[in-house]
Amino acid sequence: MTDKKSGYVAIIGRPNVGKSTLINALIGEKVTIVTSKPQTTVQNILGILNDDDSQIILVDTPGLVSNKQIASQYKTYNKSVVDALSSSDVIVMLSEANKWTKTDEYLLDQIKAQSMPSIHVVNKVDRFKDKTKILDSLKDHSHLDIFSDVIPVSAKYQKNLDALLAVIKGHLPNKHLDFDDKASTDQDLHFRISEALRERLMENLNDELPYKFDCVIETLEDKEKVFLIEMAILVNKQAHKKIIIGKQGQLLKRIGSQARAEIEKILGRQVYLSTYIKVVKPGQRK
Repeated sequence: MTDKKSGYVAIIGRPNVGKSTLINALIGEKVTIVTSKPQTTVQNILGILNDDDSQIILVDTPGLVSNKQIASQYKTYNKSVVDALSSSDVIVMLSEANKWTKTDEYLLDQIKAQSMPSIHVVNKVDRFKDKTKILDSLKDHSHLDIFSDVIPVSAKYQKNLDALLAVIKGHLPNKHLDFDDKASTDQDLHFRISEALRERLMENLNDELPYKFDCVIETLEDKEKVFLIEMAILVNKQAHKKIIIGKQGQLLKRIGSQARAEIEKILGRQVYLSTYIKVVKPGQRK
């Protein structure tokens, strides 16, 4: 395998700024889940973008939270971000057009501690018809002493992503590829299937239900023309089970139907999906 421009690119930013959407748009397929709720990504996910002259390994990180918000449940998230920074070749900090917070400042401090190329990507520019307002905001927060480039994009509508890729490639070394040049993610099928169900759960559930649930594949059978999949949703309390099932089982039925459609895209084949909910104590989970 010949050498190409190749390296790891950490995509970091505060919760809900569009990291997963950006990675999926760059890869051209869904490799990490996207919801409207914060803290969707709970571990570093690798998306792999291959073309004729490069392999860009995109690391999707949990949304960084500020010092004031670092309660015990968030420490793992922030450690994942710091680990991603230290092992990457390029840092892409994602912020939101015309919105700069204390958490963005905290993130900036983390980037300052690293000695590697950093790019500031300003997302969601599609929300503003008056582009001069965005330019004014960039002047205030571009931090050109830290970032080599400042690039406005719309990850949702895939605007200006070619410019971003060109800048990223310019910072990558020539080296032997770490992954197969046909790969789009390092995650196995079981993980991606489980994540498809978790995504639909998070989008459909009310805010009062905590995210402390797991999705586990019990069986996955390849019947040539169709996949038969049985999945368990593990929750902590009986009350959570009732919430997910919904009135006359309609909510769970809708979640299962949406997840099945996503899983069929992943597998490229028809899927028969059955789901059930099991109440287990956290220490009893697999």
